[in-house]
Amino acid sequence: MTEQLGKHLLTIGTVVALAAFGWLTASSNTSHAAPGAETPRLVGAGTAKAYALALPPEGKASGGNAGLGFAKAEAMRAKGQLPSYVQAMLEPAELGDLDNDEGQAHLSSAKVSEIMNRHVNKIFQGCVLKELKKTRMSRVSIQMVISGKGEITGATTKPGSKVFQGCVNKKLIAINFPKFAAPRMGAEYTFSFE
Repeated sequence: MTEQLGKHLLTIGTVVALAAFGWLTASSNTSHAAPGAETPRLVGAGTAKAYALALPPEGKASGGNAGLGFAKAEAMRAKGQLPSYVQAMLEPAELGDLDNDEGQAHLSSAKVSEIMNRHVNKIFQGCVLKELKKTRMSRVSIQMVISGKGEITGATTKPGSKVFQGCVNKKLIAINFPKFAAPRMGAEYTFSFE
């Protein structure tokens, strides 16, 4: 009888051990993300197109149809906000000497891409990943006005919510470009992710 009791206890102990092993294995598998739920990642470097003292090409403009005025634009910037691309481009600017191109020299598309590519991960991590919870997108386009001092003074980001655009604007304000001779320039920077 003692021998039978020992066999029963051994059987019960084995069953309990197997059940515990199965439970541990099952619970550890739940910590893995589903194959389709991977975190999006940037696809290579972004690209930029530089515009001289001009509005963006037809059909690309967005934002109001009048400048805000220098004081209001500066106040927005101090609060971590930026006027739209069009509003910033419509601000009056001192054109300087138009007799030669030296007074109108601006950054190349390659230089704008280089600077923005240094900062795109901050925009992606800080703004895009949050926005992907509400907005379906795989590409972001940022139209920006860069002053001759190297500061971004206006921007329009597409697609995305107002909160997303505000988040991107805060990141853009922190970016500094090299100074150039023209009073300002426009650029469009685009990056993709999957």
